[in-house]
Amino acid sequence: MIRLASLKAPALALGAVALTLSAIAPIAVSAQTQYDGYCYAKKEDITGKNALIGAGVGAVAGSLLGKKGKKGESAAIGAAAGAGVGYIVAKNSKEKVRCSKGRYYVYSKGYYEPREAAEGFRLVFFEERPANVDLYTRGRDGRDYPYKGR
Repeated sequence: MIRLASLKAPALALGAVALTLSAIAPIAVSAQTQYDGYCYAKKEDITGKNALIGAGVGAVAGSLLGKKGKKGESAAIGAAAGAGVGYIVAKNSKEKVRCSKGRYYVYSKGYYEPREAAEGFRLVFFEERPANVDLYTRGRDGRDYPYKGR
């Protein structure tokens, strides 16, 4: 017979991880999402840093919540879960995005498919205009022009 007390700590840890993942999981973007614009951002290793921090926090939590004699195993499971959560949080975060050359491209005349990001950069879409950027539009000729309003 399994005692309820022996399942309490692992169940709490798994519940906390599930709750965290459900709160930060990306939401499917509907076809009606209106983007204000986009920019090209450098691919930084921020996801790796957050994964490392998450792994450390997860290892400590797993060790504290683990049963006596199985602290190492619990720490390893906590580290894996924490690394996953840290990676997902960093990947979905738009607060730390710095647009390349401070250029932000505004959709002034409707949506169009932007050109692919150069090597070492990624394309980031925004629903709201970020602060501290210079506004640009892309002309039909493919060149970039300063944004002068609608």
